[in-house]
Amino acid sequence: MDSEDIVSSDSVPAPSLGNAVSPSPLPNDEDMIIRAVKLNKYFGDKHVLKDIDFEVRKGEVVALIGPSGSGKSTLIRCLNALEKATSGEISIQGQKLNPYLSVKHLSSIRRELGMVFQNFNLFPHMTVLQNVIEAPLLVRKMPKDQAVALGEKLLTKVGLSEKRDIYPSRLSGGQKQRVAIARALAMQPRALLFDEPTSALDPELVGEVLKVMKDLAYEGRAVLSNRAIPKSYLESLNISALRHF
Repeated sequence: MDSEDIVSSDSVPAPSLGNAVSPSPLPNDEDMIIRAVKLNKYFGDKHVLKDIDFEVRKGEVVALIGPSGSGKSTLIRCLNALEKATSGEISIQGQKLNPYLSVKHLSSIRRELGMVFQNFNLFPHMTVLQNVIEAPLLVRKMPKDQAVALGEKLLTKVGLSEKRDIYPSRLSGGQKQRVAIARALAMQPRALLFDEPTSALDPELVGEVLKVMKDLAYEGRAVLSNRAIPKSYLESLNISALRHF
């Protein structure tokens, strides 16, 4: 992929972000999936996130762009309580995300977000289908026949129905990432968070993952990604906002 096709903080002027980063006057707005107000994060003396006001609504696609080390991944991880913000507030579907809540209460909030990591994090001892249905079985207590039907449907969605019974070690990087997306979708989240979803892939495998992301956007699912995206995909994804770091 040509470097000139990649959108970065240096190549794109900061656009007007509108409602995507301004606190909503309607706190009970059902379309509001993620809302951060005055979010700050320190690592020692380093101030990584500085008074971030941020919103993602139903059906929006938001891209976080900026140089390495600018806080993109930190924001993603704070939104899912994988990192504890130093100060500020985060709400998921109207529920305040307090990282000090009990595991049970925290899990009920976090399940509204699907997380897709850059290094896949698939269980190597489970087949592709088992990886996809594990969370619905254990967390949502879904009957196995329903979970299997859902898993097969999602694997078809990401173009991997024929791989359902093989193990991750026999998949390419792009295939592993598509399984990871299917696994995140299996929890039927209101939004998907992508933490540099293509950074661990060979260049020729990036397109197959971006295609799945584009399909999700066409379905109207809220998507937040912190990886630079080719200009052509930015246009086709109908990006709601770019957030520069």
